Amino acid sequence: MFISYTDASVKNNQAHLAFVVIFEDMSQIKRRIVIDESDSNIAEALAIAELLSFLRYYDISDGLLLFDSNGVKRQLKSKNRQIHKYIHKDTYKQLRLLNVRTQLINRKYNLAHKICHCDEYLPSRSISMINRMYYQHIVNYPDYFLQPSVLQEYRQIYNKRLASFHEAQMNLNKKIWMADLIEENGDIKNFEIHDKRIQVYGDTIIKLSRINYVRISEHWRVVRRRKKLKKMLSK
Repeated sequence: MFISYTDASVKNNQAHLAFVVIFEDMSQIKRRIVIDESDSNIAEALAIAELLSFLRYYDISDGLLLFDSNGVKRQLKSKNRQIHKYIHKDTYKQLRLLNVRTQLINRKYNLAHKICHCDEYLPSRSISMINRMYYQHIVNYPDYFLQPSVLQEYRQIYNKRLASFHEAQMNLNKKIWMADLIEENGDIKNFEIHDKRIQVYGDTIIKLSRINYVRISEHWRVVRRRKKLKKMLSK
């Protein structure tokens, strides 16, 4: 899946809309658009609209949309009576048609928030150079979503204080592919890799923790899988 961020800021009756899209091969698309708008709620909605327009134009589907606005979250709920006040009536439908899941994150983790306040040139990967089939040929490669609380666990356990949300999600999926499935109980799965345990519920990674042992046989299996994965991705 791709992982995207949207946000908007308003100052002096001008709105800065921003979105970022990170693809499977780590290619990035960044956009910042300046319009005349003084309402922050409308600006937030327009930022999502710009992202959807981009996705439709290039026929890009299957992904995750991250934003930090509770107002946007409430208005995207289909049963909310005010859903059409700022969000276009087709937004929820378009998200579903493109198979894009939405998720609320803390503002400090929103890459698009930084772009709203940035006046520098934003380099992006050429669309024709993006490889969305990056993991497709790897059998049983996982594509789990990430519960926001796991980001802090990832930063602490792997000593990566500045790791982004998409970095944690992508790296943990990679580790799950290399890990051993040690327990499965209904929708809950527990994976172990070295001295770490990753817990998955349904389609979402919900917990990352340390364990106080390492199985030697498991360690060497992980080493072999890592080499195998590196070789397959280099083809």
